[in-house]
Amino acid sequence: MCGICGFNWNDPALLGRMMDVQAHRGPDAAGAYADERVSLGHRRLSIIDLSDAGRQPMASADGRRRIVFNGEIYNYVELAAELRSLGHTFRTRTDTEVILRAYDAWGEACLHRFNGMFAFAIYDAPARRLFLARDRFGVKPLHFRHAGPKFIFASEIKAILQHPDVPRRPDPLAVYDYLALNCYNHTERTFFDGIVSLGPGECLTLDLETGRAARAKWYEIPLGRPCRCADPREVVGRFRDLFFDAIRLRLTRSDVEVGSCLSGGLDSSSIVCSLGRLGVAQAAGHQTFSIVFPGTSFDESRYVDDVVALTGLRGHSVTSTADRLLDDLDRIVYHQEEPFGAPGNFAQWEVMRLARSHGIEVLLDGQGGDELLAGYYFFMGYLLLEYLASGRPGLAAAEAVGLLRHHGLMLDPFLAAVLFSAPASVKAMLGRRYFRVPLVEDFRRRMEGASDVPARMYSRMSLNQALAYRMKFSLPQLLREEDRNSMAFSIESRLPFLDYRLVEFLFSLGPEWKVRRGMTKHILREAMRGILPDRVRLRTYKLGFPTPFTRWLREPRMQQLAGGILGSESFRSRGYLDAARIRQLYADHLAGRTSVWQTMWKAINLELWLRKFID
Repeated sequence: MCGICGFNWNDPALLGRMMDVQAHRGPDAAGAYADERVSLGHRRLSIIDLSDAGRQPMASADGRRRIVFNGEIYNYVELAAELRSLGHTFRTRTDTEVILRAYDAWGEACLHRFNGMFAFAIYDAPARRLFLARDRFGVKPLHFRHAGPKFIFASEIKAILQHPDVPRRPDPLAVYDYLALNCYNHTERTFFDGIVSLGPGECLTLDLETGRAARAKWYEIPLGRPCRCADPREVVGRFRDLFFDAIRLRLTRSDVEVGSCLSGGLDSSSIVCSLGRLGVAQAAGHQTFSIVFPGTSFDESRYVDDVVALTGLRGHSVTSTADRLLDDLDRIVYHQEEPFGAPGNFAQWEVMRLARSHGIEVLLDGQGGDELLAGYYFFMGYLLLEYLASGRPGLAAAEAVGLLRHHGLMLDPFLAAVLFSAPASVKAMLGRRYFRVPLVEDFRRRMEGASDVPARMYSRMSLNQALAYRMKFSLPQLLREEDRNSMAFSIESRLPFLDYRLVEFLFSLGPEWKVRRGMTKHILREAMRGILPDRVRLRTYKLGFPTPFTRWLREPRMQQLAGGILGSESFRSRGYLDAARIRQLYADHLAGRTSVWQTMWKAINLELWLRKFID
């Protein structure tokens, strides 16, 4: 894992600043290349081939092409063997060189051969162009600004901000979607006006003669390719084989020790409990890292303990506090570099810090499982509507009964079904009321019509279509947060659920393999029979990465921070939030009359971000 940057002119001082500000992404080495057309910078976190041979920018054998690369190509060993059969030779054991050779052999079509997470730029000197690409699901970040003939890119936005001519202005639509609808990183827009992201599964070609850029979508999740497995046991077995192989590749393709995040939930527990079935040496002595909150309703330590006891692995855990959050808040805002939706992000930050304190540089994590397997309760609303629309009311009724049996009187799926069927204007109104964020009226009127989130994110569609949308428009915010949290501690995070082979197989299956009789993630639960402890495998209460932020908001130091922000002239003058109504909501929260933790978090986080990056 690394940090990359560059632009289409020669400026060694700017390149150095861009590399330095991303040093946390690659503390092991730094490298730069520049000529009259292009400048490329790289910060290296050494994971594969720890020798100096893996330094970047890396040149092709003839020196005519150069690459800066962030990520991992997990099937690089197999690709190297195929390329050798075509006559290519290798000087290193790196996946970076495999990308260069693959580009030489197959051109831009090489992207379809990579199984991994990546963002890279190749300077193709003979063609006088710069070619940038990002992995299928956007695990690795790549941002750029293209103004006139000048093009500048980097792994992190703060590197682009090193250019003195880049303006620091918030994007008002990004701010609106974040505050009113809890959506962010769902389009190419960032919170910085004029700085955008290369999308998941996108590539970009910059003509270095004309300064023109052409973007293209090189990957889309395939829908409408039904699985041909007739026997349910074959379906489960195929899923299990793909899942195990995704874990194996991410575990064994590393020259440093690999650990695992372990929340106690179904996804991370499935990864950890599968390690013993892989038959590889790297599974021995594996370490897990968790955050627990003893004495709270959302403490997951009993599930973590079940997994650690079953596997015999070395488990480490941490318990966080409001004081720890406040001590680290400025640093978190800096590393995240865009606002984020919930303080659960801090729980992940704590896990990354814990892992790094034990010398771990690579972590496996369960990100993506919820989006692939309908892990959030509102996905059941899509399923109910799909069954009703396709003339299968009996299945819809069976799901409703299953919901009541497993979850009690949970209204979320039924309310979601109503929301998906409502007009766009009603969806926007319901979204604002649900998230309870009082906006300045003029700001709301200006932005509401410009946002396409209600129509795009909350429309009637099949469950598989909804999952594909969430992979493109919701998952990116989680991937950004995980990338920044892990990289803040120079850790590479690897996500087995986002192996494209596993993703495509799951999208070839019908909705009954995701949700059945009110239970989410049906195929994963079936595949993990005899592998996971049943108390974990059959648990129905989903938590994610919770923190007791509702309680923390009432602690003295937090009241001091919140009160100082809400009473500040800068907060009142932004023109986004109704300061008086926010203060009243907070007073009601302190008195115990209501809970507005998410509203308060957004207000605090947005203001701190504006102060750090815009002011």
